[in-house]
Amino acid sequence: MSTKIINTVREMIPEQELWIDGLIKSESESEMIEYLVLKKIARICIDKVNIGTPDDLASVQEIIKVITLLYNGGNQDTRNAIENEFLTEISSIENTAKLKEYLNLFPVHLQRIAPTNRI
Repeated sequence: MSTKIINTVREMIPEQELWIDGLIKSESESEMIEYLVLKKIARICIDKVNIGTPDDLASVQEIIKVITLLYNGGNQDTRNAIENEFLTEISSIENTAKLKEYLNLFPVHLQRIAPTNRI
C-alpha cells in the first residue's frame, strides 16, 4: 500500500529503511499501516531524545520537519493520523521535563495540538 505518508517517510526519513518495508509486508492488507508507521516514527523519536546526543536530536528535528510538512500539506485524514498516532505517542512520555523538552522541538502550532493535559 503506497500513500502520501508512506512515500514521504520512505523518501525523507533515513531511519525508516531499517523497518518500514518489513512492516508494510507484514501489514499489507491492513488499512492501519499509516498509523503503525507514524507510531513507530514517534517511538524512534522518543528513543533518540532519551539518548540525547547532538546527532540524535538533529535527527529528531529532521523527523519533526517531515511530520510538520505532512501535517501542513495533508488532508484531514492525514492530520488526524498524525494527531492520533504520532502526537499521542509523543505525549505518552512519562517524564514531564522530557516531554516539555521534546515539545520545544515542534513548531508552535503542533505543540498546541499535542494532547499534553498532564503538563
